[in-house]
Amino acid sequence: MNIPRLGGAIATMTAVVALAVLPLQSAQATTATTTFKVTATVLSSCAMSTPDTLAFGSFTPGTALTGSTAFTVQCTYGTTYSLGMSGGTSGSVTARTMTSATATSGYNSLSYGLYKDSTYATNWSNSTTGTDYTGTGSAVTYTVYGKIPAAQYAVAPATDYTDTITLTLTY
Repeated sequence: MNIPRLGGAIATMTAVVALAVLPLQSAQATTATTTFKVTATVLSSCAMSTPDTLAFGSFTPGTALTGSTAFTVQCTYGTTYSLGMSGGTSGSVTARTMTSATATSGYNSLSYGLYKDSTYATNWSNSTTGTDYTGTGSAVTYTVYGKIPAAQYAVAPATDYTDTITLTLTY
């Protein structure tokens, strides 16, 4: 029997068959891992909004007049802080006065008070101890209650009165 020669086709077929019977080896990647730290230091921090003007409106000397304004404070969790309000023109936190630039000297003041509560029992002092409150991380609203006491006929002629209070946040 005569086998025809196919030349290179038999050799190629033999090589393909030989490769088919070899065990297959998969390509494997080698990996290496390590770790690293991520750090940050959170500093004590506070932010405070500016209260709107505490505008009492028109005052009749025979009747006490009240008003209020509010502000917010937001401090990092656990940060202790205090809030102080200056005495304004009078320099006294227990005897605050608004003054008038147009009234006669000696008769140009109108007494008022600033309080932490709506019963007007707790005066806003000028505390700067830094330990009155503790931050929660959330904004906290504080209301300032103002009161002009009645019976100021002799010391407050009819005109406009103003005062400027400095609000201090210490932490």
